[in-house]
Amino acid sequence: MENFNKFLTKFELEFIMKDLKINYKIWIEKDGQNILGKGGARLLDLIDKFKDLGKAAKHMPCSYKYAWTIIKKIKDRYNESPVITHKGGTGGGGGIELSSFGKRLLRKYKQFQEFIQDSLEYPEFWQYYGLKIKSKNEIIGQIIKIEKDNSVCKLKVQLDIGQKFNSIITTESVDELNLIPGKNVLIIIKATEIQVDNGEML
Repeated sequence: MENFNKFLTKFELEFIMKDLKINYKIWIEKDGQNILGKGGARLLDLIDKFKDLGKAAKHMPCSYKYAWTIIKKIKDRYNESPVITHKGGTGGGGGIELSSFGKRLLRKYKQFQEFIQDSLEYPEFWQYYGLKIKSKNEIIGQIIKIEKDNSVCKLKVQLDIGQKFNSIITTESVDELNLIPGKNVLIIIKATEIQVDNGEML
């Protein structure tokens, strides 16, 4: 921890100055090809908001044709469309919305963006983002039960050594990781506080 604090002090002295700002660009790749960058993420976000490609393109701003070019590039490089289009409808002209793939892609981009932005604004958070993870913090176990509601899930996991414990994660994460009873998982423990009981809840 002492060495980590020394690193932060050095970093703050050398880079975090009032007249300087650290900037960055992030994008998601597959097989070395750019799938989604800042512009594509903004377009997907606007499509999700307006459900109308014309309005989304106007707020980018970019042409309608260029907006379709971005969507086509994602589809061609990942072999799956980030949007679903609808023809006709009461207003005519159809509509557009993000596919499940498009929603996952946008969510991942936003997660990475938030991660990097927080890292730049709050260097003291780095240790909570994984810089301090050691092999002793990793445990292998098997999911024996999942109690799910709309927002969070309680996982009951049995460890290789026979012990059991509960883990609370978001329902979104359970669905995204395809977690089901009987599946083996790698558990990484990162916590500033740990609650211990007599095991009766398990």
